[in-house]
Amino acid sequence: MHRFVLETHLTRLLADRVEVKYFRSLTQLQASHDSCQLLISDLNLSDSKAENTARFLLEYCLHTPVIVQSTEEELPRQLEQQAAGRIQVAEKGGQGQMFTQAIEHFMTQFEQKAV
Repeated sequence: MHRFVLETHLTRLLADRVEVKYFRSLTQLQASHDSCQLLISDLNLSDSKAENTARFLLEYCLHTPVIVQSTEEELPRQLEQQAAGRIQVAEKGGQGQMFTQAIEHFMTQFEQKAV
């Protein structure tokens, strides 16, 4: 259900300006070797506990901005502090104000780079 809501919201916010790819697991993302412009990730993935996903996201955000979604409070905030400006925390499911602001922030940066 969260994925459907997220896909719908992303389609509305991004309106074909950015290619969207979906991965069902951390293993699938790592195996893809594809680059992306923005990674949106839950911390608890089907094949990875929150702490393992967090370590991966800290490395990944060195070259790609990340939006972290989680029902957990503390670990996402720690990630946001450790990678200031590269990781942003947003509500799970992509329905809240923080998520919309994170996407809008990314789009502003993306559009400035394109100019």
